[in-house]
Amino acid sequence: MRRSWHRMACALMLTALGCAGCSSVLAPRPDPTRFYIVSANDTPVVAKPKAGAIEVGLGPISFPDYLARTDIVTRTADNKVDIAPEARWSEPLDQNFKRVLELDLSSSLGGAHVATFPWFGSKPDVAYRVEVTVDRFESDAQGIAHLVAQWSVIKDADGATLYSSSSTISTPGIAGDYAAMAAALSKAEAQFAQELAAGIDRLVRNKSS
Repeated sequence: MRRSWHRMACALMLTALGCAGCSSVLAPRPDPTRFYIVSANDTPVVAKPKAGAIEVGLGPISFPDYLARTDIVTRTADNKVDIAPEARWSEPLDQNFKRVLELDLSSSLGGAHVATFPWFGSKPDVAYRVEVTVDRFESDAQGIAHLVAQWSVIKDADGATLYSSSSTISTPGIAGDYAAMAAALSKAEAQFAQELAAGIDRLVRNKSS
């Protein structure tokens, strides 16, 4: 009788311990993931002389597939990238890039209206269209943001290329600090918008002279 009671007590204890273990495993845990965005420049530098309220088309924008995602990618070597385990973009980076570039380009052109490709509804009546091929838009292991892109200003009326150039921009950040890396990429994109605006402004001034 004593042995049976002992076995029963042991079984109950093991069952209780097992249930406690299950509850700890199944208990909800906080999600450690943090989300970041590339943001538009708060203090834009307007191209001078001011281009005025012109109509500009932006796109198509070609973006690397390995970056067109919500995962934050850091280039740690020429042929190696790392994916952040607990940090993500709030939207796919290619969409974030296009949306912010539209805002920064408008500001850098003194408030010009910028229509982003693809057009929805009727085709906008734009004087110039900017096509962009992004080769790099990422931070490196030291936290430095890099933006490398080829771009052309197109005369929308006949598709003629009026001006072509390339941009290679680096802005300092902090390694491992994803908020600082997002801020550095934001500054790089703002500088890129200013370079695009300067190219457009040059064409506007040449046309009016």
